[in-house]
Amino acid sequence: MKRATLSTGWTLHGLRAIVLENRFLRLVVLPEAGAKIFQITYKPLDAPLLWHNPRIVPARQSIHARYDDVWSGGWDELFPNDEAGNLLGDFVPDHGELWTGVWDAQTFEEDAAVGVKLRFVTPISNFLVERTLLLRGESNSFEMRYRFTNQGADAYPFLWKLHPAFAVSAEHRIDFPAMTVVREPDFPGTLGDAPLHFPWPCAHLAEGNTIDLRQVPDVSSRAVHFFYGTEMAAGWAGITNRATGLAAALRFDPEVFSTCWLFATHGGWRNLNVAVLEPATGFPFQIQKMIDGEQARFLGPGETLETAVEFVTQEGMTSIGGFDESGRILPGSEA
Repeated sequence: MKRATLSTGWTLHGLRAIVLENRFLRLVVLPEAGAKIFQITYKPLDAPLLWHNPRIVPARQSIHARYDDVWSGGWDELFPNDEAGNLLGDFVPDHGELWTGVWDAQTFEEDAAVGVKLRFVTPISNFLVERTLLLRGESNSFEMRYRFTNQGADAYPFLWKLHPAFAVSAEHRIDFPAMTVVREPDFPGTLGDAPLHFPWPCAHLAEGNTIDLRQVPDVSSRAVHFFYGTEMAAGWAGITNRATGLAAALRFDPEVFSTCWLFATHGGWRNLNVAVLEPATGFPFQIQKMIDGEQARFLGPGETLETAVEFVTQEGMTSIGGFDESGRILPGSEA
C-alpha cells in the first residue's frame, strides 16, 4: 500500500502550514488561523475544491474580528455561536471562538496514514476542542475526528457548525438528501418570495417562477441564497462539477448535525461566487433564539461530545444521491 506523506516546513502568507497528501488529495492546514483547512486539491484533475477570497488572504485575527470583513475562505468551524451576542452573561464573538484561535498542532504517522492532532481551549466558553485530521495512503477521502469537552462549572449551550466554502460555477450542482428547507426571515436574499418552509429542492416564488436550488446559478445572476435544511433523511451534503464529473461530499452523523445550512452568493454579495455547505447542530443563527426554541445543544460540566466527519471525492459523477455501504458516492436523481 502506498503511503500518504506529511510536510511541516512550509509557510503560507506568513502562517505555519501543514501539508498532507496522497495520490488523490493534497490538504493544507493553517494552525495559526483557527486550524483552517485552507486547501483541498483533487490531484488527478489538479482541481482546487475550496474557495479562496480573491481580495483577502488568511491571517491571524483578533477574537472580536468581524468575520465577513476578513473571511479568506477555506474550511473554518464555528463554536459556540454564529451571530455575535450575549451568552450566559458573556459577549461571544462573531462566528464564535474557534476561527481566530492559534491551535496547537502535533503531526503523526500510523501505518500508511498521516495526520495532525489539533487542540485549542476556547477563551470564553472554556471548552477543550480536539480535532484530528487523518489521511490514508490509498484513499480519495479524509476523516476529521472531533472531541469537545466542557471544562466549565456549569452546563453550556452551543451551536457547532462546519463551514467549508466551495469554489463553484454554473457547471456545479448542489445536493442534499430529502429535507425541509426553512428560510431565515432576517436574511431573505433572493428567495424572499418563497414560502418560509418548503421541501428541497424547488423554491416556488410568488410570481409563479420556480428555482431548482440544486443548480448553481451563473455569477451574473447576482443570486444570494441562505436557508436551513431540516428534517434531513440522511447525514450528507455535497457538490458536483458536472463539466469534470468530480463530486465532493461531506458525511456526518445526523444525530449530531441535525441540520445543514446553505449560504451561497453568486455575485449578489460583495461580488463573490461561493457556496458554503454547513452541517450544524441546530438553527437559527441567533444563539438566544436557538436556546428559546430548544434547538441549542448543551454539555454539562466535564461532559464530552465526540463524532467524526468524512470528506469524500469521486470522479464520473453528475450528481450525488447518497452513499452505499462501502462509502462510495451514489448518483442522484436528475429529475
